[in-house]
Amino acid sequence: MRRYRVDDVPWFCRPFWLAWSWILALAFAALLAILHVTCRIRFEGSEELRGRENHIYSFWHQGLGLWFIAFLRRQHGQAWLQHPAAYMKPIHLVLGWMGIRIFLGSHGEEGRNAAAALTELVKEGASTVITPDGPHGPPEVLKKGVLHIAAGSGVPVVPVRFRATPAIRLPTWDRKWLPLPFSRIVVTFAPSIEVTPENFDDAARELERAMM
Repeated sequence: MRRYRVDDVPWFCRPFWLAWSWILALAFAALLAILHVTCRIRFEGSEELRGRENHIYSFWHQGLGLWFIAFLRRQHGQAWLQHPAAYMKPIHLVLGWMGIRIFLGSHGEEGRNAAAALTELVKEGASTVITPDGPHGPPEVLKKGVLHIAAGSGVPVVPVRFRATPAIRLPTWDRKWLPLPFSRIVVTFAPSIEVTPENFDDAARELERAMM
């Protein structure tokens, strides 16, 4: 499946691919629900979110699972960029169940078009989540797409940090966090960062520091 996109899986593979995607998506959703119910989740810096209806949240890719757990039932009104690879279909299904609109695009012309469409939607009032070292790393190295979306939409970036104890670090490129049932998860919102063409490089450095 790594050689195919979600929109060009061969017809003879498609039934098996869809069945596999739904099974994995249901298992992932069940795991998220169990962890959401059993973990103790605390939010710090929520006052940073007041005064705006929409936000651009930014955090390193390793925290993506913790975001899903913490905000399992609070994702409506959001739109996300997503990789179009066929193996991502289970994640696309879960995002759709959570009420998140998806724009497919990762790099090249397609990625730029998807980012432009997302920027317009954010300008109109949608929120989004960006992991600026994704989808393939290197880990904790900032790609500047999140800054372009912020500058183009006029919506500031809210850096997010996570802590989870106890938790397992998965053997993935980003060493993603997987908390255990009854773990303690802390979500910290740092002060938002306004991005303009004039302060672009300074904003990049500030965002990197705030997510560390």
